[in-house]
Amino acid sequence: MQNDWMQTKLKPYSGKVIELEIDALILKFVVDNKGQLNVGNPEASANANIQMTIKSLIQLITQKKKNGITVRGNLDLANDFSGVIEKLEWDMEDDLSYFIGDIPAMEITKFSKTALKNTKNNIRNLVENFIEYWQEENKILSKNDDINIFNENIDRLVEDVDRVEAKINHYIKELSR
Repeated sequence: MQNDWMQTKLKPYSGKVIELEIDALILKFVVDNKGQLNVGNPEASANANIQMTIKSLIQLITQKKKNGITVRGNLDLANDFSGVIEKLEWDMEDDLSYFIGDIPAMEITKFSKTALKNTKNNIRNLVENFIEYWQEENKILSKNDDINIFNENIDRLVEDVDRVEAKINHYIKELSR
């Protein structure tokens, strides 16, 4: 059985229900007496509820950022569930081999990993190209160097205005004597 290590982490929560809400999608899991996660009854009352948006889920998966996630109920259960999910790995090749055999499963897995890697690279390149276009051609975004130069110019302007104000105040005092 894959991911047997989760038994020690979740076994104390046997019979507990975890509800995972990702926007309108609601998934319920129940911890069995072996400490494994199983699909839970949709009508069951949750002991822990983890709520997030699709954006939060994508940030969690891609950047390990935990922004926009709300947890209610048994916080220890939710925390241990979160830890298990973060470490969970699916051995696609092993599962596929039961249905289609070892060699096709290996080839499909190899193809899937290559396709995923290429997709990630293509998305990163696309984002980098959009950023470059918006900075260089369309000027929607500013470069960090341009922002730093702008801020330095503002600081210099503030200092110049302060000096002029001090001189004006000095001349006013001189004239009022």
